Amino acid sequence: MRLDYDKVKMALEYVQSHAAQQPTLAPVAEAVSLSPAHFHRVFRRWDGISPKRWLQFLTAAEAKRLLRASIPVLDAAYAVGLSDPGRLHDLIVSAEAVTPGEFQIEN
Repeated sequence: MRLDYDKVKMALEYVQSHAAQQPTLAPVAEAVSLSPAHFHRVFRRWDGISPKRWLQFLTAAEAKRLLRASIPVLDAAYAVGLSDPGRLHDLIVSAEAVTPGEFQIEN
């Protein structure tokens, strides 16, 4: 169990430091020396969510910080590693139930 904890801790650190690159499951699993399928199971058992969902939470948190700082939506989308503002729109709507522009105005 300690080994699994260490792997998840390393994965969390890896994802945080590479969040702007939006890493997929395979490079994160490789960084902690596990197969993607095994890593997904271990991560979910320890965190209760998938690695992808955790990355979405990190991305949304950083995007919201940028929007609060009055960074334009397009620039915020690119800064957090998303391919276009439509992806940021979908992410913020799913996280906050408002559009990025509405979030920016409210905050």
